[in-house]
Amino acid sequence: MKKIFDGKIYEILPKSDGIIFPYQKAVIDQGDVVWYKMLSIENSSLTDVSENIYLNIKFGSNYSVATGICKNFVAEKALVLPDGRTLLCNANGQVFIIDNDGMINISGEMKYRDETPSALAYYKNCIWASFRENNVLIRFNIATMRNELRIGGKTSPFSAPEDIFIDGEYAYVSNGKANNVIKVNLESYSVDELYTFEEPVLKFIKSGNFEFVQLESGLYVI
Repeated sequence: MKKIFDGKIYEILPKSDGIIFPYQKAVIDQGDVVWYKMLSIENSSLTDVSENIYLNIKFGSNYSVATGICKNFVAEKALVLPDGRTLLCNANGQVFIIDNDGMINISGEMKYRDETPSALAYYKNCIWASFRENNVLIRFNIATMRNELRIGGKTSPFSAPEDIFIDGEYAYVSNGKANNVIKVNLESYSVDELYTFEEPVLKFIKSGNFEFVQLESGLYVI
């Protein structure tokens, strides 16, 4: 495992040829100064990129509409759906879907026991969300935003799940308190431990044949 960045990272987004992430460049009286880095797998380069490149990866082609309704677009939970629409979930759990023509539709709430998601992921026309305080994954119907299925609870494989990343039929859940990554089969719902670390896991993602993990001490390639 090799460390590739040790600064403060706010989120990590996968690309077909690498990753992109906003990070804390500096701190001034008004707050954090946020810049953006992109890692290219092809040449192993880590370079600063423009805000527009990050916004297009996170929100899709309608990023100007998305940022217009986000109070904090770095903190906003967002998914670009396979049909090109953009789903947003704000800090209160309210869900918006931006159509391809830029129209904004309010689609209800995404909550579980009054908690809002720590992360979102898309699989087979459904949204999977992790909930840190309740130690669960919840599947929501994308049309109705109704809770359809729960994994976890009182006896849960999850311990403060910080993030969920879906690749194929598998969900990879980053556990902040258990210091591990849990692999969940979204067809059979079997659960296995994939990796264990010596510190909290904030995020795990894949890009191509590479795996990346964000720990409290920094960002690593596995």
